[in-house]
Amino acid sequence: MSWGGNGGGSWNQGGGSAAPVVRNPFAAAPAAAVGPAGGVLVGGPVRGLPDEAATGPTLGYGSELQRVYNMPVNMGHNGCVSCMVMADGKVYSGGRDENLFVWQAQGSAGAGFQLIQDCAPIHLGSSVTALLYEPSSKWLFCGLWSGEIRAFCKDPVREDRLQGHRRSVACLLVHSSVVISGSNDGTVRLWTFDPAAGRFQCHGQPLNNPSGPVNCMRVLGEALWVGGNTGITCFDLASLQPKGTLPAEHPVTGLIECSGYMAATFRDGSVKIYDPAGSPIFQRPPMGEHTSNTAVELMMHPLTNKAMLLCGQQLGYVTAYDLPEFKPRGSFCCKDRSDIKVILDTKNAGMFLTAGFHGDIMVWQWGAPGPGGVAGGQAGAPVAASPFAPAGQGVAASPFGGAGQQVGGMMM
Repeated sequence: MSWGGNGGGSWNQGGGSAAPVVRNPFAAAPAAAVGPAGGVLVGGPVRGLPDEAATGPTLGYGSELQRVYNMPVNMGHNGCVSCMVMADGKVYSGGRDENLFVWQAQGSAGAGFQLIQDCAPIHLGSSVTALLYEPSSKWLFCGLWSGEIRAFCKDPVREDRLQGHRRSVACLLVHSSVVISGSNDGTVRLWTFDPAAGRFQCHGQPLNNPSGPVNCMRVLGEALWVGGNTGITCFDLASLQPKGTLPAEHPVTGLIECSGYMAATFRDGSVKIYDPAGSPIFQRPPMGEHTSNTAVELMMHPLTNKAMLLCGQQLGYVTAYDLPEFKPRGSFCCKDRSDIKVILDTKNAGMFLTAGFHGDIMVWQWGAPGPGGVAGGQAGAPVAASPFAPAGQGVAASPFGGAGQQVGGMMM
């Protein structure tokens, strides 16, 4: 089966082809496929799960999952936390209160772990809907509800404004030194840095997404996968034209690349996994308590070295699945009735963060079952220090401090 109507047939070439664009910024140096993630989905095709499969045991007190930090209600965002990203040892969070917060970890999982504010919140004038940090160039990109993208460079401290989208920026990624943004206006835009002008510029015409408003994006091989309200459209990176669309009854809420396959989550709670050609090799319908998808993350269990897919849901629930079997490891609730908006793997000792609709931010850690069981060999290990500016600095035009020059360069 391939991309096409109702999951069958050949590539759907009919609707929504994008207008021709100028020279493709990816063509000069095509990137290799995204690397594997710990042996996920190796072997033959995976079949759907039986109807009686559930969401696993409740991961409460004494289980292998520990909640190591719960942000007090008088701290952080006033309302929904929409996005989070890690940047050189710090966590950046954006919310509907139009603020960008910078958090620094203090202590360890077994001894007084907490998140402290690194600086005063930075007001961006519009709800923060997407965040991206590019470590080689030290640029932080903040997508806003207004459609604008604010960009801040750490070294040297500079900033830029990327303007073009007419509605909220839903997702951001970088591929081959090109910033890619997807918006609820139904378009994907490509941004390249112009050294002569000293700022980012939109490359060519925006790509019109046949599957509607853009919710998520990922690159797999030589294709850009775009999840929209009516399905998944795949754009060829060489021609920047849509190769086809896989229709869906429910909006696509997340795309995750794992070992050369693409996992897609849908608003109704279903999960599908596709091969690079767009053929579905796995399908899990909504079942048990897993009847919605609002966030998704892929991470490794620190003790079993098992890849896990974490699916955040409405009402504050998260379900973890072992891959490639897609066996439910268990479910847990963060904050009751607070839809999960973000799950962020710290890639350190099995720790991850969750953030919800009510402004809640929590830190969790996988480990050994039993009271106080933390990841083997990690108890008391200090959290990595941040190389960013010291805590306690005042409000600045840039989250990296300094006077805040207007424009910056992107060196990759």
